Amino acid sequence: MTERSEQQNYGYDLEPVDISDVLSFMESRHGVHGNKPKVNLSMYGDAGKWHVDAAVSYKGREGRDEHQTFLLKSYKQLWRAEKYVKELVEEHGFSYEGLNPNLTNEDMYLQYQKRKQAKDTFTNDLKNEMTQHSTELQEVIETQLVGDENDQSFLTKKEVEQLISVHFNRIEKGLGHLAESMEQQSKKRTFADYCDEMKNLLKECRQHFKDSIIERTVTSKQKLDDKVTGLRNDVRDNIVEVKDTAKSTVKQSILYMNERLKDFTNAIDQKLYEHEPVQLDRKQNKAMAAQAHER
Repeated sequence: MTERSEQQNYGYDLEPVDISDVLSFMESRHGVHGNKPKVNLSMYGDAGKWHVDAAVSYKGREGRDEHQTFLLKSYKQLWRAEKYVKELVEEHGFSYEGLNPNLTNEDMYLQYQKRKQAKDTFTNDLKNEMTQHSTELQEVIETQLVGDENDQSFLTKKEVEQLISVHFNRIEKGLGHLAESMEQQSKKRTFADYCDEMKNLLKECRQHFKDSIIERTVTSKQKLDDKVTGLRNDVRDNIVEVKDTAKSTVKQSILYMNERLKDFTNAIDQKLYEHEPVQLDRKQNKAMAAQAHER
C-alpha cells in the first residue's frame, strides 16, 4: 500500500461529521470484512481552534491495512475539546494518542505546553499537600488515640473510622466550595492562589479531626469514671489495633482524594482558561506549509 502522508492520516482539511457517521462506517466495514475496526482519536490546533479527529483502521481485502479518517469537532477552548475526547473514550472505548504537535500551529502548541506545565505543577503540588496531610493525620492518630492501663482504646475502631469519614467528607465538600467560588470571583486568579486555599482547607480540617478525637475521648473517659452500667466490663478494642486500622483507613482515603483532586484540577483549569484568546500566526502552521508544498 502506498505510504500515506501525515495529513492524510488525520482529519486535516476535512469537513466535520457526527460521531454517528463514524459508528455507521465502522459497522459497515465490520459487516463487509468481518473484523472489528479500531478507532484512534487525536487532536491538533490550527486557525485558533482545536480539532478532534477519529482515525478508523481495519483489515480490508486480502488482509490489507485500511484507514479512514474523520474530522469530528472543532473548539475554540482546548478544555472543551479534551472533554469531548474523554467522553468518546469513556462511551465507546476508543483510544487516544494525544495532541499531534506536527499538525499544530507553533504558537498554539507553545501555548498548550505552557498551560499543561502549569496544570501538571498544580496537580503535583496538590498531591504533595495531600501526602503531607496524610503524614500529619498519622501523627494525630498516634498521639491522640489513647487507651487505659489495659491497652483498651477509649474509642472503638468504628468510632474512629466514622471520624475519618467525616474528615474527608469535609475536605471533599471544601474542594467543591473552592471550585464553585470561582463563579463569584471577579479578580483574575492563578493556580498558586488555589493551592494556598487548599493548604488552609487541609489545615482547618486536620485541626477539626484532632479536636474531634480529643472531645470523643474525654466523653468516653467520663462515662467510665461515672461507672456507667456494664461499660467498664465491656470488651473494648485494643489500642494498637485501633491505631493500625485508623492509619490504614487514612491511606485508602488519601488514594480516593487524589482521584478527586484530578476533577478539582480540571475544574480550576477550565475556569482559568475559559476565555483565554488563542495567540497564533497562521503562517507558522506546519501542516499547512507541508500541504502547500505537496501541491
